[in-house]
Amino acid sequence: MKTKRFILFAATILLTLPFALGQSTDIPSDIFTALNNGDAGKLSAYLNNNVELVIGNKNDVYSKQQASGIISDFFRQNKVTSFQLLHKGNKDAAGFAIGELKTSTGTYRVYVLTRKAGNQPVIQQLRIESSNE
Repeated sequence: MKTKRFILFAATILLTLPFALGQSTDIPSDIFTALNNGDAGKLSAYLNNNVELVIGNKNDVYSKQQASGIISDFFRQNKVTSFQLLHKGNKDAAGFAIGELKTSTGTYRVYVLTRKAGNQPVIQQLRIESSNE
């Protein structure tokens, strides 16, 4: 009898834990869609008020408005052909994703870190770095 109770308890925990942990820090799919389409406006909607940005020779903490301009310039100069999500995960109140961005000028490794601000995840850090392929 104890074994059946333990199995039932363990199964309940294993089935409900992913929902309890995963819902709050998932990265919105709109972020991946914006990267795939090279849509700076849609991506900028998810930026935090201050965001750590690494794109080309830009490597600093920028205001949302400054970061939006840098991202727009990048997409203007590098026409996106595709974005492939390689890995994503979450821990506590943060979510992260790693992907590969293919553009007309080369391939880039993308790293996105989000944190919760109120009820919505916002981009805390965005890195778009040239890949060595």
